[in-house]
Amino acid sequence: MASRSLSGTVDLAAYPIDRLDRPEGRSALAEWRRSIAENGVLVLPRFLVPAAVRSILAEAEAMAPDAYYCAQSHNPYLAANDDSLPAHHPRNIVNVSDVGCLADDRIPASSRLRQVYNASEVRGAIAAILGFDALYPYEDPLGSLNINLQNTGQQLNWHYDNADFVTTILLQDSDAGGAFEYCPNLRRPEDENYDAVGCVLRGDRAAVKTLEILPGSLVLFRGRYSLHRVTPVEGPTPRIIAILSYDRKPGVVLTEFTRKLFYGRVA
Repeated sequence: MASRSLSGTVDLAAYPIDRLDRPEGRSALAEWRRSIAENGVLVLPRFLVPAAVRSILAEAEAMAPDAYYCAQSHNPYLAANDDSLPAHHPRNIVNVSDVGCLADDRIPASSRLRQVYNASEVRGAIAAILGFDALYPYEDPLGSLNINLQNTGQQLNWHYDNADFVTTILLQDSDAGGAFEYCPNLRRPEDENYDAVGCVLRGDRAAVKTLEILPGSLVLFRGRYSLHRVTPVEGPTPRIIAILSYDRKPGVVLTEFTRKLFYGRVA
């Protein structure tokens, strides 16, 4: 049975993450595995029940003045430019991403979002979907559980992730814009496919897909090989999304440099 922390928060009738050893759980797990294997992404619409979304969103809005906003110039590889390559090479094409972030220590221990993050059923389901033996919450004082806010004109530009996977829950969509766009498996371990990346960066939409996400939806995305972005937000309603960070090994923390970059402080 599900822990009390998930009762009335996760739609366990639709998503039997507490019953993966039963027929309904095994069937759901098989479908989730197929989806992420084929598409590099899994969307569980309305994973959180509406009352839980409203509760978490109200907390986020109350904390919004404490968010740290930063703008970063970066290439799609989130790495240093390569001076040995021409300026128009994808390794050297730089764009700007800007976002506000509420760090882990701003999110109350009593928050329903934190209860979801800490729930063994959630971690166990994600691990099972990805084929891992186990997953562990980050132990970073700032980066374990975050809420990101994007206001008018703010965006996440085209990039690949350095992590094997990212887990998010959309809390509020913007009035317009703020679309999650991605190019499934645009590169492979043995082939960076720079020509295709360059086409996307120059505006070619042939490989681009848009992911439809409803508030309350949990998204599991493997962005290491799928180029992706969030388009600029339009209108007065901010796009608000929770980032749940897990790893295959325990005790993961961020460097002080990374904390300073994303949160404006180290502790």
